[in-house]
Amino acid sequence: MARYYEEDRGPIYEAARQFRDKCLLQDGSLLFEGATVWSTGNLNRLRTVFVEAWDGTQRRFEQKLEDQVGKEKPEVIRLMAEAIAVYFLFHSKVGRPRKEELVNQVLGWAGDSIPQGHWLLTAFEYGIGNPGQNYNTRRPAELGFLIRFMIDWKKLPRPEQEKLLQEPWAFMKFVDGLEDIGNRQLRHILLHLLFPDQFERSTSLRDKWLIGEAFEKLAQPQDDADQKLQNDPALQLKDEPDWKLFLIRKALEKLLPGQRLDFYDSPLDATWISGLEGDEDEGASLDVIRHKKQLVLYGPPGTGKTFRAKEYAARIIRAAALEQLGPADYFSQQELIDAAMKTHVRRLQLHPAYSYEEFIRGLHLTPEGATEYRPGYLLRLINEIQRHRQKPTLTSRLPYVLILDEINRTDLSRMLGECFSLLEDREQPVELPGLDENDEPMQLRIPGDLYVIGTMNLIDQSVEQFDFALRRRFLWLPCPFDGEMLLSAAEHRWRERGGQNRLSWEKVEGDFKLLEAAASALNERIRQDPALGEQYEVGHTYFLDAVSFLLDELGPRPKKKKYFLWKDKEPTWPVRLLWKLSLKPLLEQYLSGLDASVRKQALEGLETTFTARPELSE
Repeated sequence: MARYYEEDRGPIYEAARQFRDKCLLQDGSLLFEGATVWSTGNLNRLRTVFVEAWDGTQRRFEQKLEDQVGKEKPEVIRLMAEAIAVYFLFHSKVGRPRKEELVNQVLGWAGDSIPQGHWLLTAFEYGIGNPGQNYNTRRPAELGFLIRFMIDWKKLPRPEQEKLLQEPWAFMKFVDGLEDIGNRQLRHILLHLLFPDQFERSTSLRDKWLIGEAFEKLAQPQDDADQKLQNDPALQLKDEPDWKLFLIRKALEKLLPGQRLDFYDSPLDATWISGLEGDEDEGASLDVIRHKKQLVLYGPPGTGKTFRAKEYAARIIRAAALEQLGPADYFSQQELIDAAMKTHVRRLQLHPAYSYEEFIRGLHLTPEGATEYRPGYLLRLINEIQRHRQKPTLTSRLPYVLILDEINRTDLSRMLGECFSLLEDREQPVELPGLDENDEPMQLRIPGDLYVIGTMNLIDQSVEQFDFALRRRFLWLPCPFDGEMLLSAAEHRWRERGGQNRLSWEKVEGDFKLLEAAASALNERIRQDPALGEQYEVGHTYFLDAVSFLLDELGPRPKKKKYFLWKDKEPTWPVRLLWKLSLKPLLEQYLSGLDASVRKQALEGLETTFTARPELSE
């Protein structure tokens, strides 16, 4: 079943059940026993003052919401607060304090607050998934969808409501039949919360399509009940992404009995996730990469380009393994596939002295004093691939991936030589100048399943400096500063370095969200600075030193305190140390060409931007 299996998620599903019983089937309240909140009249009023009259200015969400809803009657304000609570139930990247704070802020306009010890607060402790940044920025639209859905739902007779809540796929068709539904993530969230055994926790239609494509062979009815549902003309489920995922999960549970399966966790995630893009409109799909076969990840230093390259390489190979072997062999041969990953992914660190002679071939002296051509790195790799292909093993047909790290540090066109044109003409041989040891012409042929992924720092060489013929042969994927990746990496480093043994990540997470916001503000100022620009953004890895600095300050037995990186408006010692030792030296180097007084003024402005306690929108 699709229910999320992490511990402590039961209260979230219980909250969804309460929402169904009290709000969908009645006009009751999530928070206030016996109150009438989710009524048609209150919903219509909220549609009028909030949905249809939303303030599109740049002010904070809470400020605009108070102007629109703050003077309404108490039951309408309660409805707004409870709608926000439903909106937050699923969200794993917003902690309980922020969820509780915003719901209480809205309730406060009516003189209310969440009842002390209420069960909803336990549901706020965790989450089921991360809907991404778009879910946060499109909050008014997502809440508007919930309100419009509820208005249409309330028009149904009670018997029909009860019937739909017993029939997940009919309920899905009802939701999808609403006018102006758009691509609302709350649509996916509601389906999962109300029917966690049928609908996956994915909030992205794009992800659902990608999963369906990766496991297409398994998307078949597993029993007579599935066949009956799929053939029901009123439902028309056959091509529905959610239905495909339902069938795929049932098939996987037969292949992997006893395992808790999640499409965003190992071993399933590596077969379909195309990269580390945060929102569904970013990144490059595996289909596109597999078509082009060459990719360059470019951006400022410290944005995790090499890490991303390795992730793409792993997913290219695992997706091919799933396709070639089929699900049964793929999942039963994980150790073999893991071993193949070590030999099929190669990483070459480039540098200014790296040349054509080392990469393709070059003349070398023999012990006898003569000269001979010897194959370079690429030719040796191709020969190895060809030898491997001759062995009929389970993994012999898997693709290879060559990672060329920091392509900006060498003359890439010269280094590639004849390989330059063959990148677009795979499997076609070209003769190289000179003869081999047998006086035969040497040939170069690039296998069709050898992928090339390059990484490039923008401050060393811009994309525009590559000639057009070379640029045409690669996909170019930007890797800018990523706040979500900074937060995720900080959590990983906190646990890796024993921080969890001193203070739980949840205790310090709020301060690292402040760090993420401060880093974003610093990079925004860098982008706007005429002496710098977006190529001089500070990558998220530079900010991870804050983890070590904070752990050093806390010591082995940290005292109880409510602040870690900022106290009130002032940065604490770890933030000041991060600026002094990690960020300022880097920025000084970036600004080294400026007049001393101008450089000093620019640095002071950047320091003020970074060290000022930021205002969080979440």
